[in-house]
Amino acid sequence: MSTLFFDPGRMAAAMDQAGVEALIATTAPNIQYLTAYRRGGDAIALLRRSDLSHPELIVGASNIDYCLEDLCDGVKVQAFGVFYRDFTPGVALTEREGFVREVHLQTKAEASRWDLTAELLHSNRLMASKIGTDASLETLAPLARLLPGLEMQSLPDLFKRLRMVKTPQEISRMAEAARVTEHAILTSAYSAIQGTTQRQLARSYSVTAIAANCSIRSDNASIGRGSALGNLNSPLDVVEEGSILRYDVGVFYEGYASDMARTFVFRKMGEKERRYHAALVAGLERELELVRPGAVACDIFAATMETARREGIPHYQRHHVGHGLGIAGAGYEPPLLGPADQTVLEPGMVLCVETPYVELGFGGLHPEDMLVVTEDGYRLLTHSERSLRILP
Repeated sequence: MSTLFFDPGRMAAAMDQAGVEALIATTAPNIQYLTAYRRGGDAIALLRRSDLSHPELIVGASNIDYCLEDLCDGVKVQAFGVFYRDFTPGVALTEREGFVREVHLQTKAEASRWDLTAELLHSNRLMASKIGTDASLETLAPLARLLPGLEMQSLPDLFKRLRMVKTPQEISRMAEAARVTEHAILTSAYSAIQGTTQRQLARSYSVTAIAANCSIRSDNASIGRGSALGNLNSPLDVVEEGSILRYDVGVFYEGYASDMARTFVFRKMGEKERRYHAALVAGLERELELVRPGAVACDIFAATMETARREGIPHYQRHHVGHGLGIAGAGYEPPLLGPADQTVLEPGMVLCVETPYVELGFGGLHPEDMLVVTEDGYRLLTHSERSLRILP
């Protein structure tokens, strides 16, 4: 079993500042954050300020089994709706089977997810309390009809701020996701021979990552001028002498994401590739010098851009040079290391730092690393060489 992902102290402070006695999560990333349940769907998570150690998870009867993917200490599970399961008489059940049986037998077939949420709030004397949610108030209209005394606030930014700083368990999962991603990139890149197709490179990457118990977030392994086409996969592009091989990829490991990029050239490096990639690496390394608690996201952006321009790409433009990352399916998380983001870095933030460059008619170059902000700077979660490498 896993322990809760969130930090109770930060959670308590955030709820107190918002003045709410409970949080209701309806979106998959926030449900996972509160309960470790990864499937989202019609599930609901309820967290009471008075008992942060025991989040409540409400799931459809057919989805009880999915709670076993990441069964979390302290989470209380209730189910609604109808789903049929039989149990062999006289056979001792395993712990997992016993969990499913217990929740199944207590399922309320005629109830909806909102009925169960209302019951939980009522039984905890919160039927007229102030609650926060990640959803719109329209989404919670069925609950408002059941408990008209509730005072509800839509607070999606509260959840984003909480998820921005990771706990050690979250960081550990993201470190493993990064390790697998890095291994899969190198395995795929060094499998390239003359005539290898983009489809084959992507397949090599994916098979390696899946064999390491991950699922695929992105398998973009682009070739040549196709490397300037974002993360579009062009399956029939082929490796030739001098081809750029650009990887911008990631995996999901135990509910958490990775995102990193590396660029190679096949057998022969052109002067432009060498010069431009060196400028991008210089910009990224300047970015790393500035990552520390107290640094401001937009200041990091400005210094990174200035360095990349000075070191060899005077026309370089970007809308950001990095972003937060975390729960699978959530996409970017704050902060965005862009020109307008005033976020102050804190220990525990997991960031992707990057300086991509794309030029149609030429190609794309892309160094990107993952790191965790520490008390005195940062710790890299990716470790392979970020310079432009020649594949033999």
